[in-house]
Amino acid sequence: MAEQIDRLRAELAQAHHQLIEAEAELADRLAEVNAFEFEFEARVGYLYDALAALEKEIQWYTERIQIIRSKEVFGQAHIPVDTQYRRAWETPPASAPTPPPKPLDSVSEAEIKRLYRQLARRFHPDLAVDETDRAHRTAKMAAINDAYAARSLVELVALAEAADTAIHTGRAQSAQTEAQLAQALQAELDRCQRRLREIQQELRNLRYRPSVELSIEVKLAQRQGRDLLAETAADVERKIARKTVERDMLKAQFDQLGPDQGFIRIDRQQ
Repeated sequence: MAEQIDRLRAELAQAHHQLIEAEAELADRLAEVNAFEFEFEARVGYLYDALAALEKEIQWYTERIQIIRSKEVFGQAHIPVDTQYRRAWETPPASAPTPPPKPLDSVSEAEIKRLYRQLARRFHPDLAVDETDRAHRTAKMAAINDAYAARSLVELVALAEAADTAIHTGRAQSAQTEAQLAQALQAELDRCQRRLREIQQELRNLRYRPSVELSIEVKLAQRQGRDLLAETAADVERKIARKTVERDMLKAQFDQLGPDQGFIRIDRQQ
C-alpha cells in the first residue's frame, strides 16, 4: 500500500505540473486570439460595420418604397411578408472584442510567464486540501489569470509578494487510513486528468474558431509578402463605394415619391 501511495503522489505531482503548463498554454493562445481579433476590428471590422449600416439603409429605403407602391395598388400600407420575416429574425450585432494588452519586450514576457507558473503552482485550486481552501485558491487564481491575460507584470509581482496565510502548507491526512489516502489521491489524480483533457479539447477547438483560421491565413500571406488584412479592407471599401451609390439612388427615388403625400411616416429606427 505504501508503494501505491508513493506512486500516486508522484503521478499527482506530474499531473499538477502538466495541468499548470496546459492552462498557461491555453491562456497564451486565448491572448493571441484576442490580440488578432482586436487588430482585425481596428483594420477591417469597422469597415464591415460601415458596410452593414449602408445595407441597413438600403433595406430601409427599399422597404419604404415597396410600402408606398403597395399603398398605390392596394389602397393601404401593405408590408410584404419577406419584410416582416426579416424584421422578426434579424440578429443583433456582436459586441466588439476587448482590446489586447500592449506588446511587451521579451524579458518582461518571460518574467510574466515565470511568475504565472510560480503563482499557479502555489494557488491552483486542484492543490486544495478542503473546500474552504479551494474557494480561496479559486478566487486567487481568478486574479492571477486576469493579471496574466492583461500582461500586467506589476499585478503579478504584487500577487507573488503578498503574504498568504490562508493557503495550507500541509495536508490534513493524518487521520486517514492508507486505503483512504490512496483513494483520495486517486480521486484527485482523476480530477486533474479530466481537467487536462478538457483543456486539450479547448485548445483543439480553438483551431476551428473563425478568427483563428483567418489569423493563419494572414500569417501564410505574410510569408508571401502580402498584407491580407489590407487587401480585405480595400475590397470592403470598394463594396462601400458601390453601396453608397445604391443608397443614394434609392434615397433620391424615395424623396421623389414624396412620403408626405398620404403616406404615414415610419421612424427609420424601426
